[in-house]
Amino acid sequence: MKYIELKIQLAADKTEEIEAVLIEHGYDSMQIDDSSVAREILNNPELYKYDYLNEEIKDFAAKETGDIEITLYFTDDEEGQHQLAEAESLISEMPGASYKAELTGDDSEWLYKWQENFKPTKIGKSIVVKPGWEEYTARDGELVIEMDPGMAFGSGLHETTSMCIKGLENAFDGDYGEAFSSGKIKVLDVGTGTGILSIAAALLGADECLGIDIDDEAVRVGSENVVHNGLPDKIKIAKGDLVEGVDFDADILVANLMADLVMKLAPAAYGHLKPGGLFISSGILDIKVEQVAVAVVAAGFDILEILEDGEWRAIIAVRKADK
Repeated sequence: MKYIELKIQLAADKTEEIEAVLIEHGYDSMQIDDSSVAREILNNPELYKYDYLNEEIKDFAAKETGDIEITLYFTDDEEGQHQLAEAESLISEMPGASYKAELTGDDSEWLYKWQENFKPTKIGKSIVVKPGWEEYTARDGELVIEMDPGMAFGSGLHETTSMCIKGLENAFDGDYGEAFSSGKIKVLDVGTGTGILSIAAALLGADECLGIDIDDEAVRVGSENVVHNGLPDKIKIAKGDLVEGVDFDADILVANLMADLVMKLAPAAYGHLKPGGLFISSGILDIKVEQVAVAVVAAGFDILEILEDGEWRAIIAVRKADK
């Protein structure tokens, strides 16, 4: 399906006002780009460590200081065209805002091209991740996860996901000591995405897993992947913002997020883990790992190991009995 991309240009001091109006009228899914941020990233490659910046980002960075661009997306059908017309009418009444709409390419093109490169891949010692469209026969000791990422994060191929899986394998192998109390082994997966880490934990021996994600699409995709892997009796995927309002005491809490979110999560992770439980976190760039480690220790954990893969890091920590 093709999509219509509506780009709104405005001054920085109008951002909050116009964003509030859009949300009030039901446009609560949007992309906000700040030319000053793009310029900061472009001018500091050693800090942000980007692999590639396309010409569109470079052109946006060259704009005047304070330029903001809000992007909305609409499906190229009757309903989408109607929503676009309403949005254009609304924006035309906003002082200091201009807009341009254009049709984007077919989203299936990148999807099929990406699928060509997604092959069965062994992650760590035992976990094999395979897409649903590929055949694979498990060898002795291998645990196979059938994965359809859809639009959610977590195919298993990214370094941050694979390090979390390796951390889970080590935990169930006893490499981090006795992390589990007697009885059922419970795993809380924060920012579950496709549900891959919950599925890996269940295959490795967890009795009960709860995957949490703030994104509706992730909850849908994750739930479907749980069913495809025959694990609905062990895994539940639910919508939530980190662990806010979650009633679940875990033996392991795994969180493949970003550095800032891991630091925000750490105190709550302590409260959701049993004494001796493990906090496995990733999505942490090397330049931020020390900062995250300090926050994790301050929250009441001892760091057992820091895994490394390229520029990415994962922190394995154990909850102290008392802070």
